[in-house]
Amino acid sequence: MKIAILGARGIPANYGGFDTLVEELSVRLVNFYKMDVTVYCRSNYYKEKYKIYKNVKCIHIYAWRIKGLESLLHTFFSSIHAAISRFDIIFMVDPGNAPIGIFLRLLGKKVVIHTDGLGWKRRKWGMLSRRYYRWVESLCARYIKRLITDNPVMRDYYIENYKRDSVCIAYGAENDSGFDDTILDYYNLVKKQYLLVVARLERENNTDLIIREYVTAGVEMPLVVVGDAPYDKEYMELLKNLSNEHVIFTGRIDDQAKLNSLYKWAYIYLHGHEVGGTNPSLLRAMGLGTAPLVIDVPFNLAVIEECGFFFSPKAGNLLHILKELVKKSQEVEKIGRLAKQRTEAFYTWDSVAEAYRDYFEKIYSSNR
Repeated sequence: MKIAILGARGIPANYGGFDTLVEELSVRLVNFYKMDVTVYCRSNYYKEKYKIYKNVKCIHIYAWRIKGLESLLHTFFSSIHAAISRFDIIFMVDPGNAPIGIFLRLLGKKVVIHTDGLGWKRRKWGMLSRRYYRWVESLCARYIKRLITDNPVMRDYYIENYKRDSVCIAYGAENDSGFDDTILDYYNLVKKQYLLVVARLERENNTDLIIREYVTAGVEMPLVVVGDAPYDKEYMELLKNLSNEHVIFTGRIDDQAKLNSLYKWAYIYLHGHEVGGTNPSLLRAMGLGTAPLVIDVPFNLAVIEECGFFFSPKAGNLLHILKELVKKSQEVEKIGRLAKQRTEAFYTWDSVAEAYRDYFEKIYSSNR
């Protein structure tokens, strides 16, 4: 079976959740299940352009860095190549690529689209972009025969709003990058004596809310903020203005071993993502045994169930919870253990890859 994967930045993964999914999935489909997988990569994001990465084929195509259009343009040019290649299945991440998926379907290709979260709710987008994401969401529901969601709440959303079911396959939590505790010394951090945020610093991830509540709470544990805001310098300035001397901005960290250590040794991982789907950063923290404290949207609550804490965006709620949790180390430690057990039971990359394998084989055997 020959599979093409379009829509991510590529592999090796070096940015967001889709890239991690594509790497973890493609490597397993090739090496565990002997499938022939090709990943289309954005060439200008890679100094070393692998033709083969861990037995996965890579095709590099240039991506114009235009906010709101970069992914669509790269996927379009990738789709032209994929359309003339003999792939049995074309798997596309990001529902924003739905028009291209429809084009490929018209050419007789078997197309699968990952729906991600609710892109039209992202505050970083202007009105036009939000309308576009709302439109492509409906296109996915109406014209893309095969959809994958990564969260039961997202699956319910498509059923309730579009009468469309999907196959629900989550993300995995674990990774094999190892640990590098030297990053703790670099930032003068003590194990289990700091709070952690890892996110793209975008408005819908509520880092401003977290910092504001943290500063007001007067908690002595440092707050470590990992991430950047490449398209929103104004928001980055806001975050710095809200901060005090206990807030540490690391910027983006590409060294996965160092990032693992930050996750593992945090007292609590704070998660403000609100626009939906199962977030890989949340799973990563849980998988490394760190108690999560999440904003109380249904997507996050479906992931943690009883294995985490939650807060509301209402002013004063998070600061009250922080004040209480820093005094309850035994309870926090217990929740961290439960979170790790939950990911080991329900969020492993091997089980994710097996579910994709089963679904792709079902599609491959179908007539159309």
